[in-house]
Amino acid sequence: MIRDEALGLFRKIAALHTEPVLLVAADSQVLAANPAAVRLLPGVEDDIPLSALVSESADDVGRCVRQWLRTGHPTPAGLTLHGYDGVRLRCRCFGARAQWLHAPTVHLRAVRIDPGDRFLTLKDRVNGLERERTLRFRATEDRAALNASLATVRARLDHLNALVVALAGAATPEAVGELVARHVPTVLGCARADLYLADSAPVPTNLRIPVPPHATLALTTDTSPPPDHLESVTILIGGALSRF
Repeated sequence: MIRDEALGLFRKIAALHTEPVLLVAADSQVLAANPAAVRLLPGVEDDIPLSALVSESADDVGRCVRQWLRTGHPTPAGLTLHGYDGVRLRCRCFGARAQWLHAPTVHLRAVRIDPGDRFLTLKDRVNGLERERTLRFRATEDRAALNASLATVRARLDHLNALVVALAGAATPEAVGELVARHVPTVLGCARADLYLADSAPVPTNLRIPVPPHATLALTTDTSPPPDHLESVTILIGGALSRF
């Protein structure tokens, strides 16, 4: 808790400034404001956070406050203050730790800047470059994820095509079973695949799928294959068996 005499000292110091001056706590809460700030910023006396007085996000404001708390010399940062009647005021805000207080607080002075100000121009350029860098990074990530998905789809199609070709050449139901054991684990990503007909003995498995008209596909797997993959495989196997 900041002592009343400390706030009184701030008001005496801040009253000498014609620019808005604020006392801000470490959590970005506005503790006090000089008369210039009260005249310029609606709500500044309502015990609100600094982020409610500016256009920048609460995260950006928090970063500024943490930076100012680490220095005893006024350090500039660009903030857009909300004036009366919806007016946006671009300001260069000089903040530093209020070393005359025991609690961690920031002494902040805001100076309005014109659109041609070199500091503002440089800040906007840096922000633009940062946004572009972020967009490019996300685009690179999205492209990598898309390429990985396409590679997975192509591999699946290749495996399904190999299964189709193999099943087309099967001459007996037993041959179909051998081809299933050879190709289906790769297609479905399982440890083992066995096909047994109605008159064959069941094999040890943890997943069994009926394959019309007269067979069951038995899979040994840690996870269930995607339903669409499984459906494609069972349709192919059922089609091969229906020839016999």
